Amino acid sequence: MNSAPIIAAAQLASRLAHPGTLLVDVRSADAWRASTLPGAVHLDAYSVFIDRSDDAGIQHLVAAAAQALAEIGAFSATQTIYFETATGMVSPRALWFHELLGLPNGWILDGGIDAWHAIAGELAPGAGASSAISLDHRAVAPASWRAESIASYDEVAAADGIETAVVDVRRFSEYQGEFVHPCCARGGRIPGSVHLFWEDVLQGGSYRSPREILARAAEAGLDPRQTLILYCHRGARAATVFYALRMAGFSKLKVFVGSWHEWAERASGVDSR
Repeated sequence: MNSAPIIAAAQLASRLAHPGTLLVDVRSADAWRASTLPGAVHLDAYSVFIDRSDDAGIQHLVAAAAQALAEIGAFSATQTIYFETATGMVSPRALWFHELLGLPNGWILDGGIDAWHAIAGELAPGAGASSAISLDHRAVAPASWRAESIASYDEVAAADGIETAVVDVRRFSEYQGEFVHPCCARGGRIPGSVHLFWEDVLQGGSYRSPREILARAAEAGLDPRQTLILYCHRGARAATVFYALRMAGFSKLKVFVGSWHEWAERASGVDSR
C-alpha cells in the first residue's frame, strides 16, 4: 500500500497519458454527467453500509465492492485516481475499498475538482461506466483481500484502550450524544473511545501536512504503536482519518464498517462521559 496515497493536481496532469490510468468520480451521478475530468467513470462508494459487521456481513460488503470496482475497470487499471469536489469523506472511502480488495496504485486527488480547476485542468461531461457499491449485488468475495484494514463489531467490543484504541471521528455533538442521526437507534459513543474530529485532518479542501496531522493525533492521545479502530456514523468519515493517520506514520489502522449505526442498534453500553 502507498504510505501517502494522495496525488496533487499538477502531478495528475503529468500522468494522464500513462496507459491504464483510470479516473473515478465519486460524486453524485448527476454531478459526474454534468462536468468531470475527461474520461472519468463514476462510482458511488458512499451509500453502502452494513447492519452487522460479522463474518457474513463483511464478506458480503467485500463481494459488493469487488463487483462494483470490476464494473468500472479498476481491476485492469495500472493506476486509479479517485476524486470528488474537494477532499472529503467519499474519495478516501473509495480508495479504502480499492485497497481492501488488494488493488495496487490507488490515489486520492488531493483537493479534488477544485484543485484541478485551479491549474486550469479541462473538464467534460461524464459518460461511460457508472456503478455503485450495493449490497443488492450477490457476487462472491475474491479469495484474497486485506482483512487487516477492516474491524468487526467483536473486535471493537474487545478493544482494551491500551494496545487497541477506538477512535470516534464524528462531530463533537455526535460524540457527546447530543445529535442523533434519524437512522440510528440512539445517540452516544462507544465506551472508552477517544475523539479526533475528521475535519481537523483537512484544511481548505486538502489534507493537512503529516506533521500537522501527527500533532492533532498526539493531542487526542493516539500512539503509533497502538492498533487504532476508527469509526463514524456509517464508515465514510473514518476512511478520511484512516489515510490522514497513515500519512502521519501510523500503520496499524482499521475501519469499523458498522460504525455507530451498528453499535447503537446492537450494544447496550454507551459511554456518556
